[in-house]
Amino acid sequence: MIRIKFFIAMIVTLIISFFIFMNLYPDFLWFQSFGYDEIWWFRVKSEWITWIIFTLIALGWLSFNAYVANKNSKIANQNASYDIQTPFAFLNQLINQFRNYMEQQKADQTIGLKALSNVVYIAIIAISFIFGLSAKSWWEDLYLYLNQMPYGLKDPLFNNDISFYLFSLPLLNHIQGWFIGLFIISLFFVGWIYFSKNILLVIFSKEKTFSAIKKHLISLLSVTFLLFAIGTWLGMFDLVLSENGVVFGAAFTDVNIIYPIKQFLVGLFAIEAFLILFLIAKPTFKLPYIGLILIIALHFFGLRFVPNIVQNVIVSPNELVKEKEFIEANIKFTREAYNLNHVTEQDFPVDYNLKSDDIKANTTIIENIRLWNQEPLKQTFSQLQEIRLYYEFMNVDVDRYMINGKPQQVMLSARELDSSQLSSQAQTWTNRHLVYTHGYGFCMTPVNEVTVDGLPEFFVKDLPPVAKHGLMISRPEIYFGEKTFDYVVVNTKQQEFDFPKGDLNVYTNYEGKGGILLDSFMKQLVYSIKFSDFKLIFSSLIKTDSRLMYDRAITTIAKKIAPFLVYDQDPYLVLTDDGRMKWVYDAYTISNKFPYSEPFNARINYIRNSVKVVIDAYDGSIDFYMMNGDDPLIKAFAGVYQGLFKSQSEMPVSIQKHVRYPKDLFTVQALILNTYHMEDPQVFYNREDVWQFPQETYEGSEKTMSPYYLVTKLPGDTKESFVLMLPFTPTNKNNMIAWLAASSDLDSYGKFTVLKLPKEKTIYGPMQIESRIDQDTEISKNLTLWGQMGSRVIRGNLMIIPIEGSLLYVEPIYLQAETSKLPELKRVIVSYDDKVVMGKNLMDAMFSIFDIRYDDLEKVIATDSELDPIDLNSNSSIDDVIRVFTHLKQSLSESNWSEFGVKMTELDQVIQSLSK
Repeated sequence: MIRIKFFIAMIVTLIISFFIFMNLYPDFLWFQSFGYDEIWWFRVKSEWITWIIFTLIALGWLSFNAYVANKNSKIANQNASYDIQTPFAFLNQLINQFRNYMEQQKADQTIGLKALSNVVYIAIIAISFIFGLSAKSWWEDLYLYLNQMPYGLKDPLFNNDISFYLFSLPLLNHIQGWFIGLFIISLFFVGWIYFSKNILLVIFSKEKTFSAIKKHLISLLSVTFLLFAIGTWLGMFDLVLSENGVVFGAAFTDVNIIYPIKQFLVGLFAIEAFLILFLIAKPTFKLPYIGLILIIALHFFGLRFVPNIVQNVIVSPNELVKEKEFIEANIKFTREAYNLNHVTEQDFPVDYNLKSDDIKANTTIIENIRLWNQEPLKQTFSQLQEIRLYYEFMNVDVDRYMINGKPQQVMLSARELDSSQLSSQAQTWTNRHLVYTHGYGFCMTPVNEVTVDGLPEFFVKDLPPVAKHGLMISRPEIYFGEKTFDYVVVNTKQQEFDFPKGDLNVYTNYEGKGGILLDSFMKQLVYSIKFSDFKLIFSSLIKTDSRLMYDRAITTIAKKIAPFLVYDQDPYLVLTDDGRMKWVYDAYTISNKFPYSEPFNARINYIRNSVKVVIDAYDGSIDFYMMNGDDPLIKAFAGVYQGLFKSQSEMPVSIQKHVRYPKDLFTVQALILNTYHMEDPQVFYNREDVWQFPQETYEGSEKTMSPYYLVTKLPGDTKESFVLMLPFTPTNKNNMIAWLAASSDLDSYGKFTVLKLPKEKTIYGPMQIESRIDQDTEISKNLTLWGQMGSRVIRGNLMIIPIEGSLLYVEPIYLQAETSKLPELKRVIVSYDDKVVMGKNLMDAMFSIFDIRYDDLEKVIATDSELDPIDLNSNSSIDDVIRVFTHLKQSLSESNWSEFGVKMTELDQVIQSLSK
């Protein structure tokens, strides 16, 4: 029998060990392949140590109490006769009735009760295990507490530094909750043991023979009340997160009613913990019972009914007067928590005094007006550049590059490979995991250039990539991307598909260090079991220097290595100066424990864009750069995870040039600013000046306008910058009231500017401009006619561009045949002041509004462009005139201002050569 039990124990141990090994070893190899095995080891070690320590504490405490209870039970059973005595006759009667009932049950089910008693020890092990797991879940809070830094701002109620609420209070609440749970469970277990012996109710007797049992149970109960006192004391600090008042945070009723009652309750719990000890010697002592009734009454009446009465009778009739100081605190701390406390406000006059000279002086801004919208452009990329059915463009990103010495806003998208789109005949294991392993290259187009057919002009296109303007791509392969979900094995005997070339395919072998080196049978076996795919063992194509790549989607990689960060929804691709493709992924530190700060949702009332994650598309190398050294949360995490983060100064210059302010964060901050731009408590309380995101017409229906990137020059700036912008309208109105801009350039990263528009006159908002477009008979007639001719008319995003002291509104119009998914940019609508014009392109519309002459435009653009000299010794000068003039017309139709100026100068050179 002993041998059988030992054998079973060994089998169970081996099974558990196998599952632990299979859970840990593959993860270790994965982290090691990215160079973060020390981070993995630290996390696993910390979790296990925390689990073991707290499991042992729970196991030791519960076992000790079970031992004491069993020992006391044996002594007590010799003198089982006792009388129930409490201060109240009705209670004595109830307890006696319960006692008689349980004695009868025990007589009928003696064996069952003994069996239940024996189960206690098994339950202790199981419950201790669970208590250890619960502590393991907050190990990180313990390390954050040890690595916390002061915030430098104190709350107005308790005068605590904000770091107390971000780091200390969460840990203290965890510990208090853990111990109160342990003591309550201890009471249940001890009570269970005494109950199974039919001696639980001896705590209500005066018999000295039961004093050990009474001391045991009542001592546990006393400590439990002390823990409740500590919990109530900690709960007082949660008042700074109260939702009872007119704003988030401690309000009048919280401070003047709930806070004093909670203080009184802390004292009551502590006194009750002391008084209850007297019941050991004198069970008829009334004060503990009275104290318990008072505690219950205060909880249900003092913390519920009284605050409601005060709120309705005293506060509500004088709400602004009573809540003013708390509104001020809420405004101050909300702006601080969302990093809106340093917003620069400027008046923007909107004088509509633009002249042609102003337009010419701001050609960089004009040339960077975005005419392509992401969804139509994605469809166009798909139709023109996916080339094979297994390629896919996931999304289109906006960025800026220096082209010919000038900032050029571009849109680009990675060409990723989706092996699930292979034909059913090609869905073999070898194809999915060894051959079709990576995407290839990307497409890039300037935001404003269009061909004569209404299609985008490409800076980067085709396979292999063809690039213009000095752009270089040294590593176009995408092994780590947004859609790299399958595991793949690279550098095998089977060459990998690289890209199609005509009717043939070009193949390659992986040359990088990414992935897990399959240099042992153990690794192949482990991953065969993990993926339930034993071809990893038996395939003759896999070599000892082959590499396994899995969990290689960039979102998965970042979240596995740093799961404590919250990530943006839109990673974007960057082409570095050395031709490598890198993903940039924004990450945030968040909290919902910031005092007085209005919550954005249940998880967030504090947020910072503290980290930029950079991932190489070829080898998967990943770096975490700290962008906000003032954020106490990221400082604490950097202290916990030594070596994980790099400083902003260590970020390569070629990445720094492409840092941009994230839309997700900007949207959160803008939504908060809708209300919290009002800093006067009375104006805030009355909601006199609440803003909202404007509406616009897109694809024939109304939608909320989203923030958009723009190259522009803000008031007071001496040069153009790359900013993220969004206009505001008053609540339930369509006129524009203000504008928010966030700088993306590294030297002023995160600088917020609010451009306040004059209230004494109407400034057209997006929907008002949309209405003016609809009301223009010529434009409306054309749009309707095109829609009736079998084409789908797509009205793109309305762009509002500040220039000097004026506003320019631009909306692209796309046509798409009903049988095609290829949108073409056919018209551009421009509105300025009271004018609304539709042109064949942006330049055409601008000419109509500002009456700019071609020769004036030539002088402005040509001086800013690099000229490509022509061969004046050519014998075909007449052909050169025709050639250059043809290009000149094409650049005009494409709104390519720079090229237009170059070709005008080139044409002048050709004509001069003819006259010699």
